[in-house]
Amino acid sequence: MLWPVWDRPLFFSVNGIDSSFLTAVMRFITNVDNWIPFLVGCILLLLWWGRTRPHPSIGNRWKKAFARRNPRIILLCLIVATAGSDQICYHLKHGVNRARPCFDESVASEVNYRGDVHGNRSFPSAHSANSASLATITAIAYPPLAPFAFLISFLVGFSRIYLGVHYPIDVLTGWCIGVFAALGVWLVFRKMASRPGLIGFTNRFRFRQPVTYPIPSAPWQPVSVESLDGYQMKGYFLNGGEDLAVIVHGLNGSIGSMVHPGRIFEKLGFSVFLVPLRGHDGHPVPVASGGPSEAYDLAGVLIHTRDNMGFSIRKTIIYGSSMGGDVALKVSGLLSENVAGVIAHGVFRNFFEASASRMGKLKTAFLKLFLPASVRYGLKAFEPSDYIEQPQKVRFVYITGSRDRISPPETGERLAEDTEGLALILDGAGHHVWQCNDWSKPQIETALKEALRFIQGMDIEHMSVDESGFIHDYPASPKIATGRE
Repeated sequence: MLWPVWDRPLFFSVNGIDSSFLTAVMRFITNVDNWIPFLVGCILLLLWWGRTRPHPSIGNRWKKAFARRNPRIILLCLIVATAGSDQICYHLKHGVNRARPCFDESVASEVNYRGDVHGNRSFPSAHSANSASLATITAIAYPPLAPFAFLISFLVGFSRIYLGVHYPIDVLTGWCIGVFAALGVWLVFRKMASRPGLIGFTNRFRFRQPVTYPIPSAPWQPVSVESLDGYQMKGYFLNGGEDLAVIVHGLNGSIGSMVHPGRIFEKLGFSVFLVPLRGHDGHPVPVASGGPSEAYDLAGVLIHTRDNMGFSIRKTIIYGSSMGGDVALKVSGLLSENVAGVIAHGVFRNFFEASASRMGKLKTAFLKLFLPASVRYGLKAFEPSDYIEQPQKVRFVYITGSRDRISPPETGERLAEDTEGLALILDGAGHHVWQCNDWSKPQIETALKEALRFIQGMDIEHMSVDESGFIHDYPASPKIATGRE
């Protein structure tokens, strides 16, 4: 006998329990075939959730827990962890070659054998290992489900002992194998689990995305506007001055995510209008185009603020974030009236050029395959700077982060040369995400102040702004770091 302490005591107590109902329940739990409908349902649910997740979520603890993970990566973790634990158990069983208690002549008389089993090897329990790996991944990814997941794993392990097909040590070892296998898999995939991935990213071009940021509340005022191609939208207005700053968010943003830059412009004496874009915030068009069609939304807002709110387009400044910057460039080149200026923050010259810079050519090639054909062709032809003709009375400012691989400083410098604009570098910054808590307010406030000075006619050279808001000389040959995006 290998583990005499664990071979008998529990079997005497279990042997004293004899209930046909309990036996039926344990046999149901231990039969993998009975779990197939439930597992298939979970797989389909995770695949369905993968259309819109991961994303930052508003709401209670449960909503946030289920929104911040990529369900398809979680599904991959579940499969890999279960396969790994199963293979470990398979090889250990053949190495140890211990007979099941119901088939071991030395203890078989003490065991009430209540179940059917395939194979004669006992140590360790693959049922327990696999259930523990599933429970551990589930608990890490979705903490509210942890009690339920571990209860199921416990019942699976207990059923193996109750039915007389495993020793307690077999089950305990199986649980340990499952937990450690799951932890190892999670260490490999944990970063991917918080990212959308290529397929998740392209889903925003196929499915309507959820509202992930709170809708602006008072003093922001909702305003109904119509896009240039006839869609009714709802923007948000903040009354702060005679001149207007129109703010356009990026592909991963929303109206709610742009409240912070709106407040900065209000502080600088502007009224502010947050532009609704298709594919976001309940726009009638459910999916984004990546920039080409969003220009209709911005153009509609500019016409509305001129005709219905009394703001002169010639005194209006457009601030565009990432994709919003490209939308602003396109619209400024198409309007019959010139805006006062455009501040393009994190703008790209071409979507796929920026993608190759960020992810490499191979992933960009896969990205093109996954995108809907209409979106792919539209983005391929979308060169916002082509809409800008010289001479231009519009003044352009290009803000980029020194660590931004989507919109590196070289992009801002080239666009500034093409449009006789100003290039600003934010030291240490990656591709801007307005919901990040680690953004330096002094840095961005200084950059916007200098951008406005340039737009208002000041002769300013390219510059760099550090995290404390201090201005430095523009670097002669800006380099792209490979740090945080």
